[in-house]
Order: sequence, then C-alpha cells, then structure tokens
Amino acid sequence: MPGATQSYPRYRSHLWPRSRAGKVAATSFIALLALAEPPAVYLIANRIEPRVLEMPFLYVYLLVVYCAMIGVLIWAAKRGL
Repeated sequence: MPGATQSYPRYRSHLWPRSRAGKVAATSFIALLALAEPPAVYLIANRIEPRVLEMPFLYVYLLVVYCAMIGVLIWAAKRGL
C-alpha cells in the first residue's frame, strides 16, 4: 500500500535465553567451559599427580568437566530450550 506506514514487528533476540531454564543452561555451560580453559586449568588442574584410576589428574579433571558440559547440553535438548 503506498503511503501506509507499517513498522516491521520487533522480536526479541534469539541469542538470549527467554526462560529461566534457558538462562540456567546457558550460565551452567559457560561456567563449565570457563573451567576447561586457561587460566582455570592452569591454576586448578595442571598437575600429573595424584593419579586417579591410573590416569593423570589433569585428564580426569577435563573428563569430568567435559562430561558435565555434555550433560548440560543433553538436559537443555530434552527441555527443548
């Protein structure tokens, strides 16, 4: 229609979580990711001893953090976030 001034509808950003569960999932994932990156790894887990199940502590630490990250992603997927 010529002369009509209709504005395009404004939608919220798809990058920001909309629900409380989405905020919890995003915050948890980012916090766990921070634990798997320097400088946190260097300060917390950068050592070989003690050995856990015959694996160096660093490997066990990273295995636990990465499994927790995968757990958050699976939880978010099941919730449909």
